[in-house]
Amino acid sequence: MKTVTELRREHNLPLPLNKDSLYKPIERKQKKFNPLVISKSLQAALPFASKPKDIPSRRRPLYERRRAVVMEPHERKVHALVQHYHLIRHEKMKKRKLKDEEKRKMHEAEKAKDEQISKKRQREERRGRYREQDKLNKRIRQTK
Repeated sequence: MKTVTELRREHNLPLPLNKDSLYKPIERKQKKFNPLVISKSLQAALPFASKPKDIPSRRRPLYERRRAVVMEPHERKVHALVQHYHLIRHEKMKKRKLKDEEKRKMHEAEKAKDEQISKKRQREERRGRYREQDKLNKRIRQTK
């Protein structure tokens, strides 16, 4: 009696193929979500921060967007001044952040030092308490 495998090898037959067991690419339909519709009355009641601001994009950009903006000399000076103020503010914020970080590190180091001292003190207190308990236990044993 021969096994199925031996017979297949003798007659050069391939493994039987089950078409349902083959891997095939997954085909999923693209989901299309309907746009969120908020009624005008509800939009009017909402605060500005919560109002919908997604304005549909235009096919052609507006004229204002396409034209080149050339600043007047006065505008240029004002813009440069505002930029300088922003730079100064940014640098101050950086310095303040570094200073706060330094303070925080110092505070953490001080806190760790205090904690170490308190742990040492607690350890000494415990040792003293255990000594007292041991003396008391020795007296009790001696009296028995």
